[in-house]
Amino acid sequence: MKKIVVLRCLKAEENCAGASCLKAFNNKSAYFSRYADQEIELAAFMSCNGCENIKFSSKIGFNEKLERILRIRPDAVHIGICCQTRTADKRRCKYILKIIDFFEQNELKLYDFFENIYHKNRKNR
Repeated sequence: MKKIVVLRCLKAEENCAGASCLKAFNNKSAYFSRYADQEIELAAFMSCNGCENIKFSSKIGFNEKLERILRIRPDAVHIGICCQTRTADKRRCKYILKIIDFFEQNELKLYDFFENIYHKNRKNR
């Protein structure tokens, strides 16, 4: 069984219940369609620690969260569409990029909502 982690933006909590991501996961549709013929488990549905006015300040807690994900030993981390900035350029925020960098350094497979896989050369950022 493949263990999957979904990374989402804490700021998205303002207007997102996670229902679309969970429905796509359960139905193996959208960016989870790659698992159509496989058994999968949602091992974690994690948020970043926030930015701007919405932020958890504990660096220790943040590091514990990331280390916990490594202990789960996921087969892949899927990065939600909510992890884009809400600006015209639609780039990833620096906090999400920090998490992506950590996961890349620990050789986890990373997929975004467009089915692209992330690479160490920062392709698709």
